[in-house]
Amino acid sequence: MAKRNFRNLDAVEAEYFCNHPNEIDAYINEMFEEYAETRNAPALLASLRVIAKVKGISDIGQAG
Repeated sequence: MAKRNFRNLDAVEAEYFCNHPNEIDAYINEMFEEYAETRNAPALLASLRVIAKVKGISDIGQAG
């Protein structure tokens, strides 16, 4: 049986934001609002990692 390669959630999110860059700012605002409520640092960092891959690390500070 051939081994199947599945994409992980980060890859799916990155592809989505590459195809919908106009939604990145709203996503960033939403993830920080969620962090303010839940203090879930791993979820925040995972989201930031995806956006860093899409926009490039130097462009993150200019979002929003």
